[in-house]
Amino acid sequence: MSRRGLSLAAAVALTAACLWWALHNVEFSELGRVLVLVRWQWLIPIILIVGLLDISIRAWRWRILLSRAVAAPLGDMFRFSAIGMAVNNLLFARLGELLRAVLAARALKIPVATTLASIVVERTLDLATLLTLFVAAASMLPGLVPAGLRHTGIFALIAVVAGLLFLILAERTMEPGGWVERSLRLWPKLHEIVEHLALGAAVLRRPRAFFPVLGLSLGLWVVDAAVFWLGAFALGLEGIIDYPRSILVLAWAGAASSIPAAPGSIGTFEAVVKSILIDMGATVHEAFAYALFIHILTYLLVTGIGLVFLYREGLSLGGLRESLEKGKDSLL
Repeated sequence: MSRRGLSLAAAVALTAACLWWALHNVEFSELGRVLVLVRWQWLIPIILIVGLLDISIRAWRWRILLSRAVAAPLGDMFRFSAIGMAVNNLLFARLGELLRAVLAARALKIPVATTLASIVVERTLDLATLLTLFVAAASMLPGLVPAGLRHTGIFALIAVVAGLLFLILAERTMEPGGWVERSLRLWPKLHEIVEHLALGAAVLRRPRAFFPVLGLSLGLWVVDAAVFWLGAFALGLEGIIDYPRSILVLAWAGAASSIPAAPGSIGTFEAVVKSILIDMGATVHEAFAYALFIHILTYLLVTGIGLVFLYREGLSLGGLRESLEKGKDSLL
């Protein structure tokens, strides 16, 4: 079996194991009893946050990150961000990130390496922000987060921030003769990657770009945590999940999305969110119902919006291979 085949098999096996654990001790009659009590009026603010506010913040931030290379229309950034998120939910290996980089490069007439570098910087900002919120929430709720895990979060945050600062300040050191450029000459491919990333992060050296991007990154995860909080009201679990706890749930869900399993974190999301809710005092059925409700709702919203834009671009899921192959070729 090829390495790609082994990776897919491992991802499917991990997904199956997580689904088994998530469904462990769940009786469907009890699960139905919890879900039938959903307060559907809470769907309206959740839909507005997921379907409009979340993607708008992502688009605005991405526009600023690309501002050094091009003045990108906000509508294009919204459309390509939605497409990327949808494809990430449907295909392995987070290929939605590559696709939106390719689509943006084509529309804006800039290199794919430029758009892809901005996405890597964007993801690094997301990780730093999510770790910051996790550390803050964990400090407020020490009984739910072991000290070792909290300290690990702090060290990870320091490492991510240090790496981001290096990229922001590295542009001049990557010029011919710079100390980083000299150090990387023996590894041409790594040299090229670091060079592109440094150029992508260099826009953040300007205060008028740095502070809006920082604020938008924080705002993105603050509003996303509100989705988990509102979900608790929808299922009558507001006595268990207040806003600080919703940040912890969001952090756990973010960790689930980084696990190389099925697209859309199917299985891993349910297993991870169920485990933290049980620690918070929810029953097995309440915990699984909450995870299932949040996941299905956000998955359908994000995927549905992205697919509408995808088909408006004249693309289909079956025809994505050609676009992705062109993107890969332009990077080689």
